Amino acid sequence: MQVSVESISDIKKTITIVVPQEEVDTAINKRYDEVKRNARIDGFRPGKVPMSVIKKKFGASVKAEALSELTQSFFYKAIMEEKINPVSTPVITPNDDAKEGYEFSASFEVYPEITINPVEDLKLNTPIAEIAESDVDDMIEKLRTQKSSWKEVKTKAKEGNQVTISFEGVVGDKPISDDPIKEFPVIIGSKNMIPGFEDNLKGAKAGEKLSFEVTFPEDYQQADFAGKAGKFDVEVDKVEKSELPEVNEEFIKEFGIDSGEMTDFRTDLTKSMTSELGRSLAAKRKEIVMDAIVENNDVSIPDALVDNEIKQMISSLNEKAAQAGQPTQPDLPKELFENQAKKRVKLGLLLQEVIKQNDLKADTDKVQARIEEFAQTYQSPEEVINWYNSNPAERNKIEGIVLEDQLVDWVLEKADVTETSLSFEELMAPAQPVV
Repeated sequence: MQVSVESISDIKKTITIVVPQEEVDTAINKRYDEVKRNARIDGFRPGKVPMSVIKKKFGASVKAEALSELTQSFFYKAIMEEKINPVSTPVITPNDDAKEGYEFSASFEVYPEITINPVEDLKLNTPIAEIAESDVDDMIEKLRTQKSSWKEVKTKAKEGNQVTISFEGVVGDKPISDDPIKEFPVIIGSKNMIPGFEDNLKGAKAGEKLSFEVTFPEDYQQADFAGKAGKFDVEVDKVEKSELPEVNEEFIKEFGIDSGEMTDFRTDLTKSMTSELGRSLAAKRKEIVMDAIVENNDVSIPDALVDNEIKQMISSLNEKAAQAGQPTQPDLPKELFENQAKKRVKLGLLLQEVIKQNDLKADTDKVQARIEEFAQTYQSPEEVINWYNSNPAERNKIEGIVLEDQLVDWVLEKADVTETSLSFEELMAPAQPVV
């Protein structure tokens, strides 16, 4: 076997292989023998069909099948000998002009060679926050708002009012939804809508029709709307003001505080908010570290990995839609997911290399602790723990999560880190508006 390797780029290679003629002859003859043993041709007993008849009837298919088998086996031998790690299915091109033997070329992508810049060079700014008494006060007000009732008014809409609207919108000539949105409640000042939308509802009364234009944020989740102006036609169905409940013993008991005492209520809220704060801080720090790794390291990204990631993203999206009883969309345009898929693939490649170069391993005790923590959300925690511990594939998923968390801590220990104090409200602010 003769092998030559051409590097088209650092992730694209073409390997040319020449299979000796004797190997070709052996493979073809072997295939002829198999066909002869099993051929059923009128006028001949099984296994007694003359080879001349076999070659005339099956010659083309026998040669094609033999060469296909040779292609697979010799391609595998070649990449093993050359220590090449393909990441995509090879595109095979036979050389029909070869004078001797069977020659073919295989073009494919490979995993890139990665150089990680020192994490000590990373400059990171991470958030810190604490629960203040004022945060607990704000949380109580939010809980009051959740328990509030709405009373319809005939006055003009103002800050804090809930305005129920029916509307349509377009960006250019593309509608923001397939059908008009009916009876959609919007609380003015909630900042749940894109910037400027709620402001246009101020001063409106029930029955009034509005037309206005607002611009979608640059980081809007639907990429083809991001940074573009949307035109909206809105009809105000009704305007309501909230009536907040009194914070008394009855109110407090609704949140599982049997004593009904304000002191116990605030203690319980502080505990819950502290746990929520810890999770949010960990998530923000992880996001900052991951973004820094992606931005500070270059790596070539194989198209095959991006395509596979896009397929997984679309599959996951449709799986969630099916679980929610919503229609699935298997033919969504790949372009909608391309940028995010490339970032995910790049991050995955970089993280694997960081872990490999620094011999990072998931701490067994932390893995078990994470499983036990997760199991507490179920009715039978012990069964869940046993299930994870007896299913290596599922336990490996938890190990991957723990290993990522350990990597984040490892980077934060080594990088140049500064801290910025945020309030609880700032840290927990929603990332994306609804519309």
